[in-house]
Amino acid sequence: MKAGRGPITMTAVSNASSAAVVLDGEIDIATAPAIRRFLLAAISGGDVHLAVDMSGVTFIDAAGIGVLVAAANRARRAGGGLSLLAPSRQVRRVLDLLHLDAILPAAQRSGGSFVVGSVA
Repeated sequence: MKAGRGPITMTAVSNASSAAVVLDGEIDIATAPAIRRFLLAAISGGDVHLAVDMSGVTFIDAAGIGVLVAAANRARRAGGGLSLLAPSRQVRRVLDLLHLDAILPAAQRSGGSFVVGSVA
């Protein structure tokens, strides 16, 4: 699944019960609704373990944080979770300021899969 409009590109690669989602660009009030739909569709499609690659995210605001937290909560209710792969410096700064590491944990790639809770 791939979607893009404006300053954000979203790509997902999924298997039975997990998905790696790559977000590139800006996550703000303008792009948040499309990202929300994209992430929730992945969760609704059975991919309840999401690893979101944030290495290409150049900006994130409160709307973007809200989308990630809502998707993480939805994934947890479905028996899975959401973790962040390689958050960019800009994203890490906002997450650190808001103390969101418990809600949006880091993950690390391990071969083709990812390990939640590892330091990226």
